[in-house]
Amino acid sequence: MHAIPGIVHGLQDPLGAILQLLTGVLSHVISTARGDLNHELTRYLYVTVDPSTAATRPFTANPTVAHLNASIAIAADVLVGAVVVFASLRSMFEHVSYRPRYTLKVVLPRLLVAIALVHGSIYFIQMAIDLDNAIGQVALSLGGNLSPDALPWSGTLGPASVQAIRVSQDLFHALFALALVVALVILVLTYVVRAALLEILVVLAPLAALCTVLPDTRGYAKMWLRLFMVTVFMQAVQLIVLRVATATGFGAGDGLAGSLYALATLWIMLKVPGTMHAATQFESKAHSMGRHVERSMRRALAPVHHAVHHRIVA
Repeated sequence: MHAIPGIVHGLQDPLGAILQLLTGVLSHVISTARGDLNHELTRYLYVTVDPSTAATRPFTANPTVAHLNASIAIAADVLVGAVVVFASLRSMFEHVSYRPRYTLKVVLPRLLVAIALVHGSIYFIQMAIDLDNAIGQVALSLGGNLSPDALPWSGTLGPASVQAIRVSQDLFHALFALALVVALVILVLTYVVRAALLEILVVLAPLAALCTVLPDTRGYAKMWLRLFMVTVFMQAVQLIVLRVATATGFGAGDGLAGSLYALATLWIMLKVPGTMHAATQFESKAHSMGRHVERSMRRALAPVHHAVHHRIVA
């Protein structure tokens, strides 16, 4: 009997009934997603720890990841002999150049450093993660506690705002709130991928360390280092962006301006990894260009050098 007035009202105003149903569904989705997203962001966004357990422990304390890292380190030890043989053969058959790259006096110091990096890679990685956590905690501590209720999107996704959407059937505001939920889901997905990628980088760290020995494989080591730096320190940069966004207080409300400000904050945070990666690529290209110019100058000055050398000897 209670459903009869609703059915009659739906027949009289079908568009209003559809709008009420749609805003009701969207407000329910937003209200449900808010709690889940706050939980996942608290787990991944604010600190980098081992995600495989509910207890807080260092990221590299995961026994599976540590075992795989140790196994790859043993494989790298076996490959040390192959590196020495390859470098020796290349030094024998390499053309005489201004800067020999494969002689033992050049390869041996790099090999010793690489062996130290192979067996200490997991500790050095944890030191970098601890530095990232320290920078992030400094960013979080400035300007008061950064609670879930003080974030730029908290006003738009808060219970009062969701209730207002449901009562006033404000579909326009509901769509902005839904866009915020989608952006937060993408942010959480980014951090889940980040955790998985960090585990892969930890496992491959011994091989990356061994790749630093030979010029032929040094590019792979640089690629690993660039990817590792971006993956680790993107969190600290994003937390700084979040702290600046919350410190302004502009997005504290639940109106249209607050929703747009929250979306802008999330957009900037999601752009951080790509921007950092582009910056590392620019540095690598500048370094490669500098080395190319250096080689060209040496090649151009080589006849003058040989002529001066022969004149001094004569």
